[in-house]
Amino acid sequence: MRTMRICSTFLLFVSLLSCPLLASSAAGLEPDLNGIRVAEDQELFELVGQVKNAPPAGPGLPATSVQYGYLTFVKGLDKIFTTDDPTKQNEKTARFTFYNESVTQRVIQHGNLLIINREGTSTIYFNDNPNGDLTTPNPDSFRSGKAILTASWRHQVIFEPTLSGHFFVHFENVVVSTDSFEMDGQEFCVGNVGDQFRVNLVGDPDPAGKVNGKFAGYAIGLSSHHN
Repeated sequence: MRTMRICSTFLLFVSLLSCPLLASSAAGLEPDLNGIRVAEDQELFELVGQVKNAPPAGPGLPATSVQYGYLTFVKGLDKIFTTDDPTKQNEKTARFTFYNESVTQRVIQHGNLLIINREGTSTIYFNDNPNGDLTTPNPDSFRSGKAILTASWRHQVIFEPTLSGHFFVHFENVVVSTDSFEMDGQEFCVGNVGDQFRVNLVGDPDPAGKVNGKFAGYAIGLSSHHN
């Protein structure tokens, strides 16, 4: 049975000295663990997803929102889809998925714009047998793998609901937990606790009306924390 290895380092370029466990490999600890670290102002990953909002569940409770989807690029990692056919590289073949849970703090009307502030958590999952489903939709299908990184965050949504329907989202994330995972016979270490990264998204309403919006975007490293 494989021993679970708690680690700390996140999605950017592979650097053997960036992971504390790897730095100790000379002493016989974790010699095969690949560390992938955050670097300031460097791209971490790209993502595609959608958002589903819900009204308050009762008096005095906040509105909630979930955002979920998959990663289309991870710096320093190859084979992030289970197929090499680019026409089939989508949520059904993506090895890395994410699921965000959040509560709405406030909504500000500003001319034709709505400004929405939320706080929540984001979890990135690894799944070597992906089964994501954006069309039904099935949000839980994006958290069926192994949780490899969890971050707390706040975000601001700038939404123009009456004319274009476009929305722009800015996240500030802090890594709160990580775990290692095995991919293609190698063990990887992702994310130092305390690392910070920014996520920027652009989205539109869902033409089918099944969810509140569809989006795409990218993450950029802000700072690294090394134990």
